[in-house]
Amino acid sequence: MKKTIITLSAALLLISSITPGLALADTSTTTTDPDQNVYVNAEVLEIVSSVDLDFVLDKALKDSHNLAMLTLKYAAQGSKKADLEQQMNDMGSASFTPGHLPSTPAEVTNTGNPALPGLTDPTDIAWTIMQDTAMNQMLQGMGALAGGMNTIISAQRAQMKTAAHQLGTDQRNSLLQTDEARAGIRLQTIAQYVTLLGQKKQLDFMQTYLDVMDKDLLKATLFAQQGLASNDDVQTVQKAIRKQKDDQATLLNNYRLGLVQLSTDIGISYDPNLQLKDIDGIIVEPIAKTDTVTLLKASYQMKAAGNNIDEAVWGTTHTVTSNTYGDTYQGVNLAINGQKNEQTRLELTKKIQATYTDAENAYQAVLAEQLGLSDVQADQGNMQLRYKLGVIAKHDLNKFTLKVQQTETTLAAAKLKYYVLREKAKAMDTGFIQ
Repeated sequence: MKKTIITLSAALLLISSITPGLALADTSTTTTDPDQNVYVNAEVLEIVSSVDLDFVLDKALKDSHNLAMLTLKYAAQGSKKADLEQQMNDMGSASFTPGHLPSTPAEVTNTGNPALPGLTDPTDIAWTIMQDTAMNQMLQGMGALAGGMNTIISAQRAQMKTAAHQLGTDQRNSLLQTDEARAGIRLQTIAQYVTLLGQKKQLDFMQTYLDVMDKDLLKATLFAQQGLASNDDVQTVQKAIRKQKDDQATLLNNYRLGLVQLSTDIGISYDPNLQLKDIDGIIVEPIAKTDTVTLLKASYQMKAAGNNIDEAVWGTTHTVTSNTYGDTYQGVNLAINGQKNEQTRLELTKKIQATYTDAENAYQAVLAEQLGLSDVQADQGNMQLRYKLGVIAKHDLNKFTLKVQQTETTLAAAKLKYYVLREKAKAMDTGFIQ
């Protein structure tokens, strides 16, 4: 027992003495593959000082890698389809001319061919029958082999035809995916731009609010010096200012991150001071609704599902496997695509209703904010009158003016949200349902 313990201790000491060297070797050596290639292109970014939504949309659609990939995918499918069709045209068939040699006593003794006189010697007759019988068996085997090869070739040709037909359907779906991606990029870019625009407006208001809070702090400090306010009042304002600065710093970081992402997406050089122009002409009006069936018929996803059903129907009459199992598979495949079509219809129906509900709620929110702004502006008029009469101080009037600005900022945010959801609702008319 003691010997075993000593042995284990020695092993542990040995391992502990080797481990540092191994760790050093792992960290100090690197494996370099001389055949490793890395392809990184240095982009030439456009430098701009200001952008508007039209400029951003144009750049986003032109520089989209997703659209480029879909275009290449469509081209690859067309090339493969043409290649399969060419292979089908070039594919030949195995041919064999059947033949028969005299292989019975009656045939070898009376050939019926003057050029091939009948045999009379029994030995020659027996030898010829044996040879010709073997040759006939070989010829029959070659004929069967040619027939088998033709069967295989016919099946291959049918498989190529099926694959080419599927590629044709895939191409049609690729075109739908391209149109759907273009609509999706447009909506995503609008939402991205609107988010940044709203954050910038919020940052501007937060800075204005911070300036007013600094004046409140100065007022509280002066009052405390005169014994008209306590130190707690000063600390309360100081805490509020610190929180405001923290919130402002967080929002600023998020804004700059979004600006970096937008700049990268549209291929422009990042500028933290990039000016985002307002979206002009946002007309607030009730959401125009289209009936669900019309929207479903125009939907990219329903069209793709329809193409898949058509492909499955075609497959039921062009199956390569001419047995019960092949027919069963084609029937099941058709049923699966039918279920997928129904599932897509149900999901899109729910999305249509949700989109219209969100857009309608956004419209009502704008109306509510407009009414709230009218009330605040009316109160502001009363406050200005009280200031002129000397009832309130200039500082109090400025603070109320800040409330008006806050309401205006909230209304602007509500309008931007309405604009995004209205565009999302309008996109459904062209086939994009999200």
